Amino acid sequence: MKRIKFIGMILSMCLFFIVSLADAKVYLDVFGKSYKKITIGVPPFKVEKPDRLRMDMTELLHKDLDFSGFLIVAPPSLIDKELTDEGIEKQEIKFNNWRSIGIELLCKAKVLEKDGELTLEAFLYDTFDGSLMLAKRYRTQTGEWRKVVHRLADDILLTITGEKGINSNKVVFASGSRSRKDIYMADIDGQNVKRLTNYRSICLSPSVSSNGKYLSYTSYKEGRPNLYVFDLENNREIFVDREEGMKVGTSWMANKAILAYSHTSGRYSTIYTFDVDRKDKRSLLRNEGIYTSPSFSPDGTKMVFVSDMYGTPQIFVRDLVSGDTKRLTYSGSYNSSPNFSPKGDLIVFVAKFEGSFEICTMNPDGSNQRVLTSGGINDSPHLSPCGRYIIYSSNKGGKSTINVMLFNGENKRVLRFTDGDEVQPRFVP
Repeated sequence: MKRIKFIGMILSMCLFFIVSLADAKVYLDVFGKSYKKITIGVPPFKVEKPDRLRMDMTELLHKDLDFSGFLIVAPPSLIDKELTDEGIEKQEIKFNNWRSIGIELLCKAKVLEKDGELTLEAFLYDTFDGSLMLAKRYRTQTGEWRKVVHRLADDILLTITGEKGINSNKVVFASGSRSRKDIYMADIDGQNVKRLTNYRSICLSPSVSSNGKYLSYTSYKEGRPNLYVFDLENNREIFVDREEGMKVGTSWMANKAILAYSHTSGRYSTIYTFDVDRKDKRSLLRNEGIYTSPSFSPDGTKMVFVSDMYGTPQIFVRDLVSGDTKRLTYSGSYNSSPNFSPKGDLIVFVAKFEGSFEICTMNPDGSNQRVLTSGGINDSPHLSPCGRYIIYSSNKGGKSTINVMLFNGENKRVLRFTDGDEVQPRFVP
């Protein structure tokens, strides 16, 4: 069984303490062929004076852990008053009682408030032997309590799976009507929705660099589809491609401020890269027909893209060192929107089947192709930084919504951000 070490992390908003347990077990191999969900108990957080905040925090942790798809959160009705009244330290807990109702892991927490500052102390136990798996303290302003709960949920998932969750992640997407769409950023739970563009035109294809500093997108704000790069930290536009033609399909290299995008003009298409720091624009691939939707492997040595070089849109991979190109998809007449997993082990893409557009995955060599959705128009898949979740847009009733699921197609959820049609979602690294 895999082993991991727990290392304290410093957050700008929090001060942690952590019990570091060398050689702690990874309870779930979530990248394996199958796994059994673990049942976790989360009784109401302890507070000096009972109030609504502690219940809101407890309920949010329930939602976050359930959202992961890897845990079964025990319903509050299962936990009686005797268990609820227990303390949070090991010597105060009767683990046999928790095991008797099917609880395998137990998270206990205490909330302290003083002068507008909130402290959350949390402990995670294995009820089988009472071992302490995780202990952390988070500090923040009281109004930022959701952030520390998300951090706790992600740390619990890190403890039991070896990978953090996505509860603290943000997403970017386009939303609006047919004649007007803007780019938005939001927390994945639907909170803190922020409109990033307001041009009274159509904005599409948003993507954020791996360092979270730059936003790229296509906009018609000047009357034609130009590509823009925006510095999110300094709130300024730093690059525009105004050449004639369509510029879409932006994707960033891992750990680099290098953007790739497709430019189609007349009969020819070109896949460009643009190095934001060096202000260096280069052509990677140019030919007649469609060449679009570039996405890079984590090590930057391979690029998947879409081309109709054999008559219909299909997915290809190009070795950027040798220049060799290999076709990956052969089934059907339409395969598009490829995206490499940050782990390098999967490519997610869209395939057309009898009028519907489905989200699919395959190995980087094109093998083991799997269909994950069923019916409707499913588009724009993008894998999370941990490689375990796929975010995508789906239209099954005339309105596009943003959805998320596990990499194997399980645990599908609809995410809600705005009242408009929401399309082209991307995780923010």
